[in-house]
Amino acid sequence: MRAADIMTRTVITISPDHSVRHAARLMLDNHISGLPVCDDEGVLVGMLSEGDLLRRSELGSTALGKMETSSPTQVAEAYIKGHGWRVGDVMTQGSLTVGTDAPVGHIAELMAKRAIKRVPVIRDGRIVGIVSRRDILELIAAAEPERSAGGDEAIKCAVLARLASDLGLDRNVIEVRVDRGVVTLCGTVESGVKRLAARVAAEAVDGVGCVRNELRVAHETERVPLKPKP
Repeated sequence: MRAADIMTRTVITISPDHSVRHAARLMLDNHISGLPVCDDEGVLVGMLSEGDLLRRSELGSTALGKMETSSPTQVAEAYIKGHGWRVGDVMTQGSLTVGTDAPVGHIAELMAKRAIKRVPVIRDGRIVGIVSRRDILELIAAAEPERSAGGDEAIKCAVLARLASDLGLDRNVIEVRVDRGVVTLCGTVESGVKRLAARVAAEAVDGVGCVRNELRVAHETERVPLKPKP
């Protein structure tokens, strides 16, 4: 899947010369949390999001916050963000963008790393769409489960393959038993998190009815029981 496959093609944009109040009304009326900002030639120059509007003078002095520990430059920048009436003064400049061929997984990774909710899609310097977290969620909701061959032996092979490829678990360390679709995991792993991840990985294999997680955590199995007092 690529950006072009899931992006929203009808993109509402705003000019940097429009007012912040107009931008806020535009977001409310269209049920969106951010706006690409484009100049008169349609070139993307920034993004205006709800986060950019959280420290506004309209919300009172508490929202503006205290800047005693900030540099004079930071104080001036915060003042512009809080009091400027133009979108161009308040927006976040230098917006992150992707091309139409960008893999969806790459876009999701960018969103997670940058803590952003939307990414404009660019072609030939012009915005042609936008991918939001909602688009990612809709893709997940509509995804078909992976298909594998039927039968307990096929399920066992599929579970072992997923444990090895996704979690790096050695086939010689993990034992997988399958009985009429019920998977039992045995062996030892390094941590409780990896034990949980193994169960999740096994459950993701098509044809698995349920998973009995009998994996042990290494440091727990190494504990020596205390001798009873005489």
